[in-house]
Amino acid sequence: MKNTVIIYLGILLLATMSCKSNQDMVSQMVEEKVLWINSAKLPCSGVGPMSCLQIQEGYEIQEGKWQNFYSNIEGFDYQPGSIYQIKVSIFKLPDPIPADASSLGYKLVEIISQEPDRTLRLTDIWKVIEMGEIKNPMAREKALTMEINVSERRVFGFSGCNTFRGGIAKVTEKELIFGNLASTMMACGEQENKLERLMSDQLSATRNYTIENRNLFLRDEDGKLLMILLKVD
Repeated sequence: MKNTVIIYLGILLLATMSCKSNQDMVSQMVEEKVLWINSAKLPCSGVGPMSCLQIQEGYEIQEGKWQNFYSNIEGFDYQPGSIYQIKVSIFKLPDPIPADASSLGYKLVEIISQEPDRTLRLTDIWKVIEMGEIKNPMAREKALTMEINVSERRVFGFSGCNTFRGGIAKVTEKELIFGNLASTMMACGEQENKLERLMSDQLSATRNYTIENRNLFLRDEDGKLLMILLKVD
């Protein structure tokens, strides 16, 4: 009888501890959220230089609204090149927590969607082979070129005499709009100035693009062809 009572009390104690543990886990849970995860990590600064996931909340992705995410997501096997929509549970981490760390932890609940980011096809170095009526424009024995980095939303290029750089205001699978472009200020000849003005005007007018084989076609909002570029590598 005595042994039976001891066994019963042991079972009761284990059940109580298990119940308390579950209650503690529930009490630590803060909420669940749905996040978008962008197709590439970007350099960021935490305790030191690192790479951060780019995240958004909401029902739809908004251009220019990506934010650095400095934590890890438990159970999430991130693969660059895809845009994810995931659901995560957020919970409070136990003490002690380092002064420079978040007090919240994240755990994957489910992957809602995973789609390849087709805008990454633009990321490359491109040589201008047609611009308006000009075929294979050259200046100072150099081809006009443009390097596009979609993940970082930036563009850099050589327009005939000067180099230019700037941002990408909008990019989707079909749309491409460049932001303000800044140029170096070297003195150029008449022909070089003509090429630079034309390239600047064509890039400013660009609204849509297509990629066929190794060629990039830039068009204005009415579909008029502005430039054809060839993938360099």
